[in-house]
Amino acid sequence: MNWKITPVILGITLLLACSKKEEGYQPSTPSASTTLPTQSTFVGAETCKTCHAKEYAAWEGSHHDEAMKAADSTTVKGDFNNVSFVSNDVKYFFFKKDGKYWVNTQDGDGQYKDFMIEYTFGVTPLQQYLIPFPKGSYQTLHAAWDDQKSQWFNVQSHLKIDTTEWLHWSRGAARWNTMCADCHSTNLHKNYNPTDESYHTTFSEINVACESCHGPASEHASFYQNGKQGKAPELYMKSDMSSHELVDKCARCHSRRGQITPYFDYTGSFLDHYRPALLTSDLYELDGQIKDEVYVYNSFTQSKMYHNNVSCKDCHDVHSLKLKRQGNALCLQCHEPKYNEVSHHKHKMNTDASLCINCHMTGKTYMGNDFRRDHSFRVPRPDQTVKYGTPNACNGCHADKSAKWASDFITKEYGTNRPDHFSDLFLEGYHGDQDKLMTLIMGSKYPDIARATAVNYYGRNATTEEMRKITQFLHDSSAIVREEVINVLSNRPDVDSRDLVAGLLNDSIRLVRISAAQYMVGIDPQARNIPAYQNAMRENLTSLKLQSDFASGQHALAIYYERQGDVQAAIAAYRKAIAIDNYYNQARMNLALTLYNQGKAEEAIALYKKVTTQEPDYSYSYYMLGLLYNEQGDAVSAMKYLKLATEKQPANPRAFYNYATLLLQHQQFEEAISVAQKGELYFDAFEDLLYVKMLAQMQNGDVTSAVSTCQVLIQMSPNNQQYQQIFSQLKSKL
Repeated sequence: MNWKITPVILGITLLLACSKKEEGYQPSTPSASTTLPTQSTFVGAETCKTCHAKEYAAWEGSHHDEAMKAADSTTVKGDFNNVSFVSNDVKYFFFKKDGKYWVNTQDGDGQYKDFMIEYTFGVTPLQQYLIPFPKGSYQTLHAAWDDQKSQWFNVQSHLKIDTTEWLHWSRGAARWNTMCADCHSTNLHKNYNPTDESYHTTFSEINVACESCHGPASEHASFYQNGKQGKAPELYMKSDMSSHELVDKCARCHSRRGQITPYFDYTGSFLDHYRPALLTSDLYELDGQIKDEVYVYNSFTQSKMYHNNVSCKDCHDVHSLKLKRQGNALCLQCHEPKYNEVSHHKHKMNTDASLCINCHMTGKTYMGNDFRRDHSFRVPRPDQTVKYGTPNACNGCHADKSAKWASDFITKEYGTNRPDHFSDLFLEGYHGDQDKLMTLIMGSKYPDIARATAVNYYGRNATTEEMRKITQFLHDSSAIVREEVINVLSNRPDVDSRDLVAGLLNDSIRLVRISAAQYMVGIDPQARNIPAYQNAMRENLTSLKLQSDFASGQHALAIYYERQGDVQAAIAAYRKAIAIDNYYNQARMNLALTLYNQGKAEEAIALYKKVTTQEPDYSYSYYMLGLLYNEQGDAVSAMKYLKLATEKQPANPRAFYNYATLLLQHQQFEEAISVAQKGELYFDAFEDLLYVKMLAQMQNGDVTSAVSTCQVLIQMSPNNQQYQQIFSQLKSKL
């Protein structure tokens, strides 16, 4: 039988990932919930103590108080009495000289030198140490003091770090000014000068003092000191805030986020100053549980607690930061006593296993010895472990048992019904079911951070028609959802959304405005004459320049230049991103594509291959090599790399589709069917892949199987006339 083969392998498409007070920087356009700016200045914790002695006493000695201190005999906890320590073949010698604290260790040039400790950083369970470097930077030693075991240890002991790497303690990843300072001192201004790559960082108080949370208090203090009448000036954080407002304000430091303004000016919302990380698989488990060091905010906003108006202060004393109660008594402030009985938790009473937190707040250890609990407060789901490999609390303790054992136990003891949770949709969507992702995006009852992440995943594999559907969420009530829709549209020139996005240049949230401005660059040259675009672009450029000491900042600048049509500036910024961090492969991947489009195929190939050596399990570099070789007419190399792409992570549906299509075009029908079937294990609702499988079955003479596949396609797209015609032809052959 001779069947017409219609699919073609997809071409290479663009992969875009997403100081002193900057000229043109303006506070966010106020919204109804915005705290309006005042003329207040910072007066210091000692002034606050005058009237708030009880609160000051609770704060004193807390983690906030001890966030950063000048290094002296009262603050340094580590042993500097001529002590040697070796980790990963790097030697440290801690000693005192002239009343100061010193360490001899390896510098970024590979040579051993003496460095003076100027500041302590943190207090327990570990204390780190800051060392002054040229151009105003301060670097954080990887050697830290474990105050639980009274010994030195390496916070990066699991990595052997070369002196040239960004992760080395003398380089960007350990730079206090960029990585730590904003959340460890009060009124922090980074003041980075990109011209000479210098820092002039300032703060009002060295630690997290009263005004770090409550805002500048001079007007508040003056009102009471001078016995004024009437209503006192409000502070940024106050006792009558709603639960969501409190969480939003704590999020400034208790979240994985990027900064988008030069400093926090105590106006606007969290999203007027920061871009929170999404629940993507590099940072979170596929169901939203913590994986990388992500802090608390994006976990807590996933939780039922948050959506029932529980906030930080319901469990933690806001000044001492200590838990209000110990053990299950903390949870029983709100939950019924029946949850503290064997009939519920199925464990012996008064044991670690009977503690609520060990089932509903599992955790991970970060920085070598700092155990932190997941604040998403979730019901254990070993059934998801069986299907998707996500962690679960049961097997966290019962490591000798299988996930199926745990799942069967849950079913036996609690039945088959599971509480409605976004992770069920999220997991199916991640594995290829676009409809499930759309259901999650549309579900206003689900956490905004999960919905925004669903937008991110939806956009990765969406057809043009699916992308048009997602534009409706440009008007979503959630700012983070609106912003992520803009981001995914930015990578899809096949969907013209300029008029819709242009309306968001006046959005009430700065994060949305700057993303809208970034989208408009290169899309609509006439937009440059619109005042709203000019204002939003000023905010966008401020954000980009602020982050230019990061590889990610240079990467974002490169995307900006590329969208403006300034290819050479983009190439220079991509190269600088790689120079800052040789493992920043997002920039390397984009640079490769940009160079390929400039006719420099060999350099592009070399860059992609460099990614495969640094990240041998990353699928997309192999995928791009496969596409590139195919466009060059090298089918053998194309199939080699597309095959590898189907064997790596993350699973990429287009890799399976393109590989199966190429096999089909070269009449390797059985192999094409096999690849399609393997892809279905990951993506059971991927229409394009099913179509290729059907064509391969037809060409292979397996009409019965082709009929079955065609029936599935018709169920998926009942109005597709081509499927109906093929089905009729197939039925006539039976």
